[in-house]
Amino acid sequence: MVERHIVIVTALLALAGCASAQPQPQPARLLDPQQYAKALGDKYSAFSWPEGREPDLSVLAEKSGPGDGKVPEGAERVVLEITNSCAWYASWEDARQRGDHVSVARALKVMAEVLPTFSPEDPDGQRYARETAAKAKAGDGTQAADYVTANCDAVKWSE
Repeated sequence: MVERHIVIVTALLALAGCASAQPQPQPARLLDPQQYAKALGDKYSAFSWPEGREPDLSVLAEKSGPGDGKVPEGAERVVLEITNSCAWYASWEDARQRGDHVSVARALKVMAEVLPTFSPEDPDGQRYARETAAKAKAGDGTQAADYVTANCDAVKWSE
């Protein structure tokens, strides 16, 4: 009798689980070069950019885009997050070199409060951003410089 109840309860739980199953995620839409460039431009305004460090979007789309192929929708967000991090890390270092304390403080605020919120699917990247901001606040720019060296060489800044 107990075994029968276990079987019934197990069957009911299985049915309940099936009824409340989460919908399967839809596959990402693929963007061709023109769609990618448009998506990049559309999402660009969602980011704040330091003065003098705004990327040339046509060059960014060409260098980071799909070439003759296609990329998944959302790739433009990741590219803009990386580029925005480049802009803030580089502008922080520039301001530090100039002795511009107002711009240093503004960059540090973005580095500490905004950059670590990028790419929620990448906790290691978020931790890296928090560590970079903490080191920069302490006056150590090596991690920010390493990021710029590794990720920013393809960015052409608008004049």
